[in-house]
Amino acid sequence: MTDQGSALMSRRSVTWLGIAGVLLLALGGRTGVAALSPLATEVELDVSLSGLWLGLLGTIPPLAYAVAGLYTPRVTRKLGLEGVAIAVAVVTSLAHVARGLTPSYVGLLVATVALMLGVGSLNVILPGLVKLYAPAHIGRVTALYSTAMAISTALPAGVGLWLANGFGWRIALGSWAVISIVAVIPWLVLAPFVRRRAARERERFGELPAVPRLGALRRSPTAMSITLIFAASGLSAYSVFALLPPVLIDQAGTTPAEAAVALTLFSIMGLPMSLTIPLLAVRPRWPSRLVVVAAVCSVSGYLGLVLAPATAPLIWTVLAALGTLTFSMSLALIGARTRTPQMATDVSGFVNTVGYLFAGIGPIVTGLLHEVTGLWEPSLLLLAGLTALVLPAYWVLGREQFVEDELAHSAVAESA
Repeated sequence: MTDQGSALMSRRSVTWLGIAGVLLLALGGRTGVAALSPLATEVELDVSLSGLWLGLLGTIPPLAYAVAGLYTPRVTRKLGLEGVAIAVAVVTSLAHVARGLTPSYVGLLVATVALMLGVGSLNVILPGLVKLYAPAHIGRVTALYSTAMAISTALPAGVGLWLANGFGWRIALGSWAVISIVAVIPWLVLAPFVRRRAARERERFGELPAVPRLGALRRSPTAMSITLIFAASGLSAYSVFALLPPVLIDQAGTTPAEAAVALTLFSIMGLPMSLTIPLLAVRPRWPSRLVVVAAVCSVSGYLGLVLAPATAPLIWTVLAALGTLTFSMSLALIGARTRTPQMATDVSGFVNTVGYLFAGIGPIVTGLLHEVTGLWEPSLLLLAGLTALVLPAYWVLGREQFVEDELAHSAVAESA
């Protein structure tokens, strides 16, 4: 084999190892989010879990993701994307095990916080890793890893109960560490390539530029638009998970079992969207179209639940689910609308921080509205209005600009 052929094979191997590492990280990332609630009854036999404390554990993910968006871009400048990937896999592995071994609620809380911070960092680095290892296939790889994330969210509900019945809840919670442990392997194999690449880049470019301040990225209309559509999808999804069953029971007269089926349908809709939307999001003119589709579907779904809830509750549920298509769309756009893996990571941190803050606030505000008014209609109308606010992104994303170019233009305009 010639030297050129050997080098080509080496580059291909690095690419495939990187993609494998991304998919394994994504597959293991969200298992911890959904692993606890199906086992709450079994856990409570050994660890005291009232509804209030279980609810507190449920509020940790979006807050932890928002916090991770603040510090992860800076950590990547020190450790590199691959270094953070290894750290995330190690931290999440240990946190899974700790949740299975904990003797108390405090231990469970601390382990859950550590686990969710690790998952939050994972959310930030995945677009940068895709930009680094598959820059020509951002849509395809994003579709694969967002689907893997959707699978990892769904797995614990069934597999976790099966493990708990056979081996106990501690094994069921701790066993999810296996996927994170396996996810370390590709990055350890890549370590020699990463060191050589980093040395070459330092010789060629010098040190990396400083991480843009959180406020600096608001000067990029593209970054702001991606953040807007990400926040809208998160706010909608988290709110629906909290309020859909009681809304259907109270408004549509469904049984609890039927409401559970509707919520399951809402969750399952994430799989086909994860597979298809990133592929469309990287095509010219498609992001603008998808924004309109998301807004129309969201508003229609929520208005349907307000005006005719008993007529077609499953149709309204599907429409509300289609409105969250901007989640996987935004993941693809982070890589497609930035020029470098470093900027993709910076924008991802910004998007995650702002987006998950809104996602965490959504269920609180909609719940408070219901408490104050005694009605579900104000909460649903609020969600319809907020999800319609994605429409300005139609014009911005239609311009197909890169974040770096917008920031440079802004800097020139300010200095003029």
